[in-house]
Amino acid sequence: MNKKVIAIFLLTIGALAVLYLYSFGPLSYKRTAAQVDPASLKPATAGNVTINNKNVGLSAYHNRDKKENYYTVKFPQDWQVKTGDKPGGYSLNINGGSGTVELMDVPDNTTLELYVLSQEEPRLKKATTDYSRVGYQKTTVNGAEAYQLTYRTKQGQDDYQTLRTYITGQDESGVITLSAKQSDFDNLKPLFSSVVDSFQWENK
Repeated sequence: MNKKVIAIFLLTIGALAVLYLYSFGPLSYKRTAAQVDPASLKPATAGNVTINNKNVGLSAYHNRDKKENYYTVKFPQDWQVKTGDKPGGYSLNINGGSGTVELMDVPDNTTLELYVLSQEEPRLKKATTDYSRVGYQKTTVNGAEAYQLTYRTKQGQDDYQTLRTYITGQDESGVITLSAKQSDFDNLKPLFSSVVDSFQWENK
């Protein structure tokens, strides 16, 4: 084997290693960070709502990470909002709970509802402890068809209840997940519902 062949072989191995690091390894966060639009993390004041006889200030987040998937969602101002695991999402730290807002690709050969029931719910059952469905309903969110799944799980010694809403979109679907201890869920549910109801696609 001559030196030229060896050099090409080594360069190919090096290129594959770098590609792996940026796609799946420790450098992948740099690729993800580059796709997050800084404007997506700049909230705008969005007025107040009265929930459980309390005045709650809201902040509107206009997500601009992925073209054809622009949206706005409003969170209470005392929630801690960070970027999600992938562009187009948020991670939420709530007093008494947690949540996420994500974009989800649904295969062209199925519908969102069928995907939720045949793929998403079985995945949730496998990924959680003591999964138990509490409710499922078809609804709408600002004119977009949506499906809402409510379920209970166990985290350590605590029982949790989660509201997971799937919202149809032009390209990808929006998914809002809001979770709290079962003992706190009923008190937080009106707040959770206001967040879901605030979600709006902005593609025109």
